[in-house]
Formats: sequence, structure tokens, C-alpha cells
Amino acid sequence: MKNIIDDKVLKENNITTKKKTTVAPIAILTLAAIIFAGGLYIDDTSDAKMPVLLLAFVTAVYGVAKILNMPTVLVHEPHNEILNEEALFFDSKEQGTVIGLLRNGEFNRLRAHAKEGNTQPVKAELYTTPSGSIAIYRVYHFVPYSFEPVTEYEVYKK
Repeated sequence: MKNIIDDKVLKENNITTKKKTTVAPIAILTLAAIIFAGGLYIDDTSDAKMPVLLLAFVTAVYGVAKILNMPTVLVHEPHNEILNEEALFFDSKEQGTVIGLLRNGEFNRLRAHAKEGNTQPVKAELYTTPSGSIAIYRVYHFVPYSFEPVTEYEVYKK
């Protein structure tokens, strides 16, 4: 989530933010522990002991960094569905059409109208559940060097 959605909007619609959990950081920390344990069994006079312990330390630091840097996702609580984020780009003449399609919940038509690439001046940021039960969206217009919001975050419920 690059942009912060207002907590009031999220709370009113039973949406929470959670860290997305994966097995990779736990596996990396386990690997670091195994390398460290193996390094302790190496004889103190061996030249290999310090590089092995350093490798264990670096691996552990990487695992901890991965845990702290897990992505945040939006979750619709009643059904425990994760909202998927999309950025769709359009020509500037289509801004009114884009806003109308979003407000009517016609997301498949909106995706069909979207242009390839990210060089178009109108951007629609869309968060939807796989079932389509709820969506949060915001429309932006390109002003030199950045996208400025045209609308506030709005919620569409089926």
C-alpha cells in the first residue's frame, strides 16, 4: 500500500490492515540457526570457523529484516478476504467515464478500457476483493512530476 487510506473509511466498512505472512523469513532464520550450530562444532583452530559464523550472522540479520519488512494488506473482515490492489491508466478525455464506471461498480468494463503501460495522465487506484463484494478506489490526474488526487477514497459495496 503506497497511499494511506483514512482509518475512518476502513473502520466503517469492516476493513483492517494486516501484515502478510510468509514462510520465507522463518525458513531463513532456521537456516541461520543451523549454520550457527554447525559453526560451533568447527574446531577453534580452523580457518573456516569465523566465515561460517559470519555467514550465520548475516543470514539471521537478513531473516529479521524480511520479518520487519513484510507487506501490509487490506482485509475485509466479514469474509476474511484480502483486497487486491490495481493501478489502471486512462487517457485524460476518459476521466468522467472512469469515475462513472467506478461509482457504478463496473470494474470489468473499466479494466477493458484501461490503456497499456503507465504513461497515461489519468490513474485509477482500485482495491477489490476476489468476490467483488467491496471495492475502494481513488482517481488521480497527472500534474507534472506527480499524480494529484481528483477524488477522495470512495467505497463501492455490492
